[in-house]
Parts: sequence; C-alpha cells; structure tokens
Amino acid sequence: MRGMRIDAYIAEHARKNPDQLALEDGKKSISYSCLDEDINKVASSLDGFEHCKFAILAESGIQYVKILMAVYRSGNIAIPLPIEMQGRSLERILDTACINNIIATKKQYSRFGDGFFERFGTVIVVSDDTSVETLSRRMILERNDPRLRLVLYTSGTTGTPKGVMLSDKNLVSNARSITGILSIGSKDKAALVISPHHAFGNSIINSHLMAGSSIQIGTMNFIDPVFSLIESGVSIFYGVPSTYRILLKYPERFRKAFQNVRTAASAGGAMDRTVVRSIRELSPDTQILPMYGQTEATARLSYLPAEDVDEFIDTIGKAIPGVTLEVFDTENRPVEPGVTGELVARGDNILLGYLNDEAATEKKIIDGWLHTGDLAQKLRCGYIKLLGRKDDLIKIGDHRVNPREIEKEIEMNNEVSSVFVVPVSHELMGNAISLMVIPNERTEIDTIFSFCRKNLPGYLYPREILFIDHLPLSENGKISNRSIIEEYQHVKASM
Repeated sequence: MRGMRIDAYIAEHARKNPDQLALEDGKKSISYSCLDEDINKVASSLDGFEHCKFAILAESGIQYVKILMAVYRSGNIAIPLPIEMQGRSLERILDTACINNIIATKKQYSRFGDGFFERFGTVIVVSDDTSVETLSRRMILERNDPRLRLVLYTSGTTGTPKGVMLSDKNLVSNARSITGILSIGSKDKAALVISPHHAFGNSIINSHLMAGSSIQIGTMNFIDPVFSLIESGVSIFYGVPSTYRILLKYPERFRKAFQNVRTAASAGGAMDRTVVRSIRELSPDTQILPMYGQTEATARLSYLPAEDVDEFIDTIGKAIPGVTLEVFDTENRPVEPGVTGELVARGDNILLGYLNDEAATEKKIIDGWLHTGDLAQKLRCGYIKLLGRKDDLIKIGDHRVNPREIEKEIEMNNEVSSVFVVPVSHELMGNAISLMVIPNERTEIDTIFSFCRKNLPGYLYPREILFIDHLPLSENGKISNRSIIEEYQHVKASM
C-alpha cells in the first residue's frame, strides 16, 4: 500500500470490511463503506478542478472528515481553517494564502454569513445529510507544488499563523509510524476530543483510518459528555496536557471512565510528573505514552516508551520510526551528550515548506534538517531533554538566559507548585525578570527572594514576585513565553 493517499486506505477498508464502524459523533455513526460512498459524493462536486486549493470551514465531526477526504480524493489541496480563530484571523490567512475555493458545512455557512463567502470564486456547501450544493463555481488555474496535499496552520504563534505545506508522503509516513508505536488495530477505538484542524488532531484521524479502526469524535466543551464518550469503548485516549488536567479534577469519574482505556497518549506540550502520578493512581492498567512533535513534522517526531515514563518523564524520549533526531550547535554540527543545542530532525514527515513564504522556509529547513527552534540536550541513554524555546531566551545585559532553567531551579528548592519567569524591561540592562508563582500552603515570598539572592547571579534577582492561582495557558492549552507575559500583564492590570 506504499505511495497511497490516506483516503485510499478508507476505500480499501470499505472493500474488505464494509460494515466496520469508522466514525462516531454523538448519536451519529458511519461504517467504512458508507463513509467511502459519501466521500465520493462530495468529491464528485469537485470534478474539473485540478490540484486547486480548497479552504475547509467545518466543525469537528463526521462531516469534517468526509470533506477533508473528498478534497484528497478529487486530487485537490485541503486547507482546514481553524474555526476557533476570530473571523479577522481567518481572513488574514485567506488573503495571504490566496484561496479561491471553499467548502463549508451548512452550520458554518450560516455562522459566518453570506458576506464572508463573497471573496471566493467557488463556494460549496455540504448539508448534514451530505447533499452538496454549489453556490458559485469559478475555476482559476493554479500552479501549486505538485506534491502538495494539505496546508495546516500552526497554532499559538504571534501575527499571522504560518501555513505548513504537507504531501501525501508526509501524511502516510507519519500515520504509519504512529500506528506502529501505538499498536493501533482494527478493534481499537480512539477518542478525538481536540481540534481536528491542527496537526495532533489531524494525525489521530490519519493513523486510525489507516489502521481501519474507529474514531469517537467529541469536544472538551462539557465534562459529562467527555466521560460518557470515553466509557463508550474507547481504547486509546488522546489529549494535550491541559486535557488531562481538566479530566483529573474529577477523580472518581476518571477512574470509572479510564478502566478500559489501554493507552493514554499525549502531545502538544510536556506532561508533568503530577499528571502521570494521578493517572497511575486512578487507572493503573492504562499505559501512558507521551509524544512530542510540531506541525512542521506532520505531527509527531518522538515518543517516550511507556516503560520509561516514570524515570524519564522530563524527556521527549526517542525518535519515532522513520525520523532522525540530532542536537546541533550554532554552526549546524552535532554536539556531545549533555551539551545544549538546537533540536533538529529529518525524515519523510518533514514539511515541504511554508505556503507563500520562502524566507521562513529557508530558515526552518537547512540542508534537509528541520530546525525545531527547541533547545535540547542528548542524554547518555539516547533520550532527548528539551530546555525551552530558542526564541524564549531572555537577553539581560550581555547574558542570554533560559527562563525554563531558572524556573526549575527555584521550583526544586522551594515550597511552590509552579514558577514562571517573566521578562520585564530594565532601564540599564535592557531586561530583568519578575516571577509569577503558584503557591502551595507553605510558600513564602521572603523565602523565595532569599533563595534567589543566595543562589542566582545578581542580574537574575527578581524585581517582584506575584502569586497567581492557575497555569498561564494559551488558547490551545500550552504554556509559552507569550502566554506567561500575557498572564503577567493581566495580573498587573487588575492590581
């Protein structure tokens, strides 16, 4: 089956196991044979278009998967729009990507209104019963990279998100690696409760449909339906760290829901020891499988084998099959274990480039290596430890400071739950630092100040320490320099 597109695996399963359940969404469900028929129905509305870009405006659900696969099957290029973004951000994406064609669900067409769709030459609307209405049709010849199949927009960046260009080879090779690591078989059922418009959600769809297993689709909007979804026979649950933190607030529900979950997989940020410990206590038979990746790598780059989670949870483990990971110095040469450099990767899952942005592409891919922007060290055992983002380094005078290292140092030696370093401006040094601390019952500000005075160089002595009561997460559940600074500004404004 090498060289196939993701939608071709669906056709293959429809032929071999027509009645096998493919997707469930609330009370709706669909078999592989019916899914395949509906994909053909939507794809036929794209007859005549040759390798053109189609924006997809659809909520998470069965219709989204049908539309995505129909664009693939028709030989065109899918550009899923992250519907959680503001309309203005979506318009910026559409303008920079020069998109002429769009397919929307009836619900999203009504939500965005006629005016939003006037910019497109071709507008196709898919109803709940998969009937297709072409509201306008204007074909424009497009010259796209012949390998291009999907453009995913990176989440949580400043300014206009970048469009990551992916090929069939990228999608299939990454899905195959993930299917192998998680041992996904046709009897498995996945829980998809995160956005399918981003890399992690997209890779869950690809790997499970490739394996001929089923996917139960939901959202994290309401807690009761999520637990009911997990109890419906889910064997592999996927979440970002904040997904697990939310569910673990309900320990008894968690215990009951996860008793038949074979694997709890995570990506989209580091899973911490407290989350691992809580899952272990409530669901001892569930194996925990943290993974690390980037949109630019079609999703995943590395995984931490389940048997090493307790000892090496502060690492990203090792490369997935088909990927090579290395740590480079500033001259792009590999460094020894224990030396900090930038994590780089190569393999069949590495992006073609950024859409309409050659300058950014040249910075990201150098001599075939994807430069992740993550600072890392190799350990003697071969696993890799991340040490923050290259962009997160704070320049104080002539010192380059890694805020994540300072946070760890203070956390390990003081009674606190979490510490976050905030860069603040300084009249002489350019920058200084303040701290935001999530306290525990024994935290004392004076003790932290005293620790910093004794153990950190003078330029790292904090200007202030503020107590906060929750993690500074971005919209997609990640902690970044940006989310920390935004939280700090919010706290200061409310003082």
